[in-house]
Amino acid sequence: MSYEYYTLPQNTSGAVNIPIFNTPTPLASITLAAGSGNDLATLRANIGWRSLSDTLVPVQVLFKIWRGAPVSGDLICSVQDSAEALHDEFAITDFSDVVAGLVSNQPITFVLTAETIAADTLAEVIGPLTFAAYGTNLSALRYFEFPNNIVGGANIPVAQTPVPVAVFEVAVQPSQVVVLRPAVGWKATGDLYPKVDVLFKLWRGAPVTGVLVASADDSADREEMAVTSFSHVDSGFTTAQTIAYVLTAEAPDPDHRASIVGAMTLTGAFPSVGAFYTLPQNTAGSVNIPIISTGAPLAALTVETPELNVFLRASIGWATPSPPIETATPVLFKIWRGAPDTGTLVYSALDSGEGNWDNRKVTALNHVDSGFTASGPVTYTLTVELINPGIAANVVGPLTFTVDPES
Repeated sequence: MSYEYYTLPQNTSGAVNIPIFNTPTPLASITLAAGSGNDLATLRANIGWRSLSDTLVPVQVLFKIWRGAPVSGDLICSVQDSAEALHDEFAITDFSDVVAGLVSNQPITFVLTAETIAADTLAEVIGPLTFAAYGTNLSALRYFEFPNNIVGGANIPVAQTPVPVAVFEVAVQPSQVVVLRPAVGWKATGDLYPKVDVLFKLWRGAPVTGVLVASADDSADREEMAVTSFSHVDSGFTTAQTIAYVLTAEAPDPDHRASIVGAMTLTGAFPSVGAFYTLPQNTAGSVNIPIISTGAPLAALTVETPELNVFLRASIGWATPSPPIETATPVLFKIWRGAPDTGTLVYSALDSGEGNWDNRKVTALNHVDSGFTASGPVTYTLTVELINPGIAANVVGPLTFTVDPES
């Protein structure tokens, strides 16, 4: 496989202040030359940002991936996310796309941009910022995405009955694992008070009658627009078999509906090396782990690192209680090389929820660790902490952490 990526030199929350205006602002550019036999590229973007509006008007930010130069090139993927400056001002937007038809050793440049929807609203990228491209093929990746994988490329109504939104089949071998990563852009519709919840479920086999392998519950209120990205590692196969994976969406509360508007990408990859952790039951509401101001470890993984790069990804479902008042709850996620505090902080991301309103959150993390001068075992630790004492939040599931050294 071939890899190209960009991360901030210090890929942590608060490391930069890049203004986002009403015109496309370039955030990162990478050029990928697919290796022999690779005719696909998986693109993944992970951006930490905040709203700067001084009013109650939500700030909508449009993220785009271009093949070639912004505006004059081809728009291949976009999502629209939102935040409120006076309430839940911090956001992590994570999305992906699969590009087909690559030609071996023919370079293609991809550019990530951001822009606000309204001219009178402001936002800024504060970090982290990761943009990566992976050359691959159908023997290592299965995927489903909208033909026009941009905001407005679809309009799939979501109500109380589970709606299938993506499906693909994979042929697995004994002891093989399948890393599943959905990323869905959606819009809250119907009654927005106090919020709209959308529950995404990953099934092995048919919805409802098959096996539920993972789920994630995300919410939006009057901001309306949201992007939900999570992951799961399916394992435990003892025989060779062909499996259909289905992603469904539902809005559990009556009259609180939503629409899948794009982008929407579901990938299933077959890593040959690395380590992973998932909850035994990797679903929304399966655990209730308190998040505290002094920080708490969620998972730790040890891998043998080559003198190359290590790809770190995580997704965490969390929630805030519903107090009688509006309470913004910022939560800081960190990935350490080594032990928390005494090790090296390689990545952090700040996300926020709001009790009584959009209090169900799903946060996705993505980083590439590099600069190794020798091979050997390295332990990575995922932690979470509250920024403001006196507030409350809990990890409720799913929880997935993957560490994949470059091979």
